[in-house]
Amino acid sequence: MRIVPVFLVLVLVLAVSGALASSALPFTPTVSLQVTLPQRFNASIGISSVDMGSLWGPKAGFLARLEPGLGAGKAHLGGRFAFAMAFVDIFYADLTASVMHTWGDTWGHLQRDQTYLGGEVRFGAHLLMGTAGIYRHVNGSDENHDWVVSLGAGLGI
Repeated sequence: MRIVPVFLVLVLVLAVSGALASSALPFTPTVSLQVTLPQRFNASIGISSVDMGSLWGPKAGFLARLEPGLGAGKAHLGGRFAFAMAFVDIFYADLTASVMHTWGDTWGHLQRDQTYLGGEVRFGAHLLMGTAGIYRHVNGSDENHDWVVSLGAGLGI
């Protein structure tokens, strides 16, 4: 029964982001809720220079996103490509340089206080999205995880 509060939070966040996107701000908010390996559950919030107001066609721009999760957090900088029809993004793809830091219990048994650098791709169609990334261990004492794969799925824009 925990899905109902999560769904209500997502609806509220999407409503607020829609209101912001229709304003005259020079950026568009990005939000999502997802289940990921190794973070477990996370929420992300960010900004993109890609507007949501196109009637038809492709568009591309800058993207910055923070992704705190139960077991780890990520920060992403990169680009977004989107295709819009009738003022709605039909699909989008993000390509980012990313940093991940662990602080809690992760899927994949990563130790706490480890830092990883890597890259991630995210694909979305309407509200459904998926992510994949690869990270290299750069700081901390976990000698068993030099490389970490990240996978996720969720809802977001």
